[in-house]
Amino acid sequence: ETSKPVKTHLDEVNFVSESVKGYQYGITVDPVRISSLKEFGTPEEVAARVVTAEVNRDGVFEVTLLEDPYAVSKGDAYILEYLSDGKRGKKVYLNKIFVSSNKLLYVLTAQCKQDDYSALKQEMKSTVDSFQVL
Repeated sequence: ETSKPVKTHLDEVNFVSESVKGYQYGITVDPVRISSLKEFGTPEEVAARVVTAEVNRDGVFEVTLLEDPYAVSKGDAYILEYLSDGKRGKKVYLNKIFVSSNKLLYVLTAQCKQDDYSALKQEMKSTVDSFQVL
């Protein structure tokens, strides 16, 4: 578990693998004005916003969706999987995005280096699939 010196979210926690460099999970929580992710857009629209935000980050050259984004949990959560190519290398990201009824945006992000993804893919997917807000 790590913490950032600059607080950019209402709450944030990161879990970093001690055995695989670059493999980590992060959970962020932020207040929003909507009470459902559907109010923000379809999985495709939300993915487009995430990809645009990622491309605009410093040092990121290109972002590519690896799978079509899709809804889970009766449409209340979206799963996104994308590859980010930047000055720090190629990384695969797997996100589960959810808005709670009390208007909090939860984002679980799993990430690893592209070279490690084939070995970690099943673990990352099952972890992301199991994430839920109680």
